[in-house]
Amino acid sequence: MAEFIPTDPNDLTKVDASPTKAFFVDIITKDIRIDEAILDLVDNSIDGAKRLRPGDEADYRGLFVDITVNGKEFEIADNCGGIPLDIARKYAFKFGRAAGFVPTDSSVGQFGIGMKRALFKMARNFSVRSIEPKYSYGIDVNVRKWASDDINWDFDIVELKAGAFEEYETKTLLHINELEPAVAQVLESETFGRALSRDIRVRHLDAMRRNLAITLNGETIIPGDLQLKQGAIVTSLSRKFEDPIGKSSLRTRLYVGVGDSDRLRAGWYIFCNGRCILEADQTSETGWSAAVEGGVSMPKYHGQFARFRGYAFLDAQDASILPWNTTKTGLDPETIAYRKLFPRLIEAARPVINFLNALDAENDLAPSERVLSTGLNQSPAMSLERLPASLSFIYREPPERGPPMSNIKYRRLTSEVNQLKEAMGVATLPLLGERSFEFAYENLVEDE
Repeated sequence: MAEFIPTDPNDLTKVDASPTKAFFVDIITKDIRIDEAILDLVDNSIDGAKRLRPGDEADYRGLFVDITVNGKEFEIADNCGGIPLDIARKYAFKFGRAAGFVPTDSSVGQFGIGMKRALFKMARNFSVRSIEPKYSYGIDVNVRKWASDDINWDFDIVELKAGAFEEYETKTLLHINELEPAVAQVLESETFGRALSRDIRVRHLDAMRRNLAITLNGETIIPGDLQLKQGAIVTSLSRKFEDPIGKSSLRTRLYVGVGDSDRLRAGWYIFCNGRCILEADQTSETGWSAAVEGGVSMPKYHGQFARFRGYAFLDAQDASILPWNTTKTGLDPETIAYRKLFPRLIEAARPVINFLNALDAENDLAPSERVLSTGLNQSPAMSLERLPASLSFIYREPPERGPPMSNIKYRRLTSEVNQLKEAMGVATLPLLGERSFEFAYENLVEDE
């Protein structure tokens, strides 16, 4: 990074507007949580895998990301190609994307601040060691010492060696050996570790589905399988879109239907270039309690919709057109991609809501008459990749029913019941109930 040249204090025609490092460090770390910072570092490893093995369906078998978290240190190591020396020197540690940078196709490290933000959030001292195809090198930084000098913004490359390294030799190791005290308290918590493991399992599901191995404190994280119910009673939506945006193309895959009843897992899941940015979203951001042109509207989410599942995968070689915010925790409504996605979410979800309303209405029926519930329980769950193409969610309408029926239940002395059974000439309790109701209805209602 080029040095900032301070204003000559004796030049009365100049106003010093140069930035301070403390300002940059404070502003980029203020609004990101520690778990989000760690997820950003995993993003960088995944981008390395994408550089190493490009393609939307590339297999990452043999590649790994190992994370160590405790109250004394943090470490993330991968064998995903290393950080190319030229990228490290000119771009990787720069604040924001510099002119001339050529991003990785379909990247998830989009905004040029993820690694710096994570390091400055967590570390007082950190080191980086990387082996890429042509060079091996290191970077060691004392954050406080570096931040105290507002003139020199550079990091020094150390242990630089030229070589010809094979793919299996490439790696990156980022180690924080002195944590910020508040960060250390968080990282030593078992609760934090469990939550981080769960977040990685959800946020980086796509990379792990493609056989990238991610471990946390020595334990392999196993991704879940995204599934929807599919059978004679329901057909899940499985649909693709492609939209030109500027010189780029946005590819969208939507999968919408129902799963097991679970309020915590219900809602929309939104992925950008394989990175989950919204999980089980039940807000207006994904169309709940909203409407679009044409009169299609959605209710506010409530427990009746606990079976709803919607998955939206947005992919683009140019990641800048994707509708994510800088912390990758939500959608940016000011993007063209979001404006294209939003009405599609509502239109795709509305038939599922109609089905769930009909399913809820069956609760007032006798078990033998609950056609939708029975059919849904008999429908197996199917992985998204196996779902046949369908332009909308479809469910089989229940057959026409007769007039509403009610059950009557009451208790009386057995001796009196037996006397009434004998008087009415019936042998069973159900027949006694029917005959006694008919007798009462004929004498008290029809006679009127």
